[in-house]
Amino acid sequence: MPAVPAIATDRLTFDAFSDADIAALAGILAEPEVTKAITANGSTPERCRASAAHRIGWHNASWADLGYGVWALRAANDGVRPRGALIGWCGFAAPDIGDDPEILYGLAPECWGRGLAQEAARAAIDWLFAAAPCGGVSAVIFGRINPASAAIAGKLGMTKRGTMAMADFLPDAALARDVLDYEIWRLGHGRTRDAQALLFEAPYKGGQIASLKLTDPEDAERAFCDAAAGRADYASVARSDLERRVCDAFRLGLGEPRLDWFHVARGNWRRG
Repeated sequence: MPAVPAIATDRLTFDAFSDADIAALAGILAEPEVTKAITANGSTPERCRASAAHRIGWHNASWADLGYGVWALRAANDGVRPRGALIGWCGFAAPDIGDDPEILYGLAPECWGRGLAQEAARAAIDWLFAAAPCGGVSAVIFGRINPASAAIAGKLGMTKRGTMAMADFLPDAALARDVLDYEIWRLGHGRTRDAQALLFEAPYKGGQIASLKLTDPEDAERAFCDAAAGRADYASVARSDLERRVCDAFRLGLGEPRLDWFHVARGNWRRG
């Protein structure tokens, strides 16, 4: 395990993940509002734990391989959650597009709406520019279904540079199929704060992934329709209207198989 630099803000501490964090991270990945914006399958407790263990290994290995990586985010005081509790992650991965590190972050939903994601990202970028010779920082975002992250990117001074093809973002066919299955499950069974938004988000992301031709897109579209029809939230919606909304979202995603690419250059960065 390489040495991981410890940094902190008023409300957050950043340190290395350990195996003791698997259960807490699995709990965060079990929240569909979190996993909708990343590539993970949180449909069962076993899958959540497997995803958590995989991510901890990946994030910790990055520090030795790249000289940067992803920190465990913990509450610095009892004002967020009990002091020391794991509340998410923040840090950097090797670039999916361009030449500069890609920022990654995620928080437990009960920590949303407090400015913590921006606080974490700003502190992480401050550290990166002080410690590494990179020319900037990128972010790759599911823009249509994650406008909150696009807004945070803007607050960090990032501007949209272009898009990244889904085929380049998710080249692992087994993972892509797993995420497609998760989105079908999420539409039918996942917790949500907004059932109407879910009716667009899940089939849209599913359409984007189905563009990779891992399965017959018509079969995937039908699976989304059946998932929506089995959800109690939509019981009062006529089946024809429900299917129309699902199919419209799915086909829009099928025709837009790309993510948004944001970037900020070192010279344009304003320290927190």
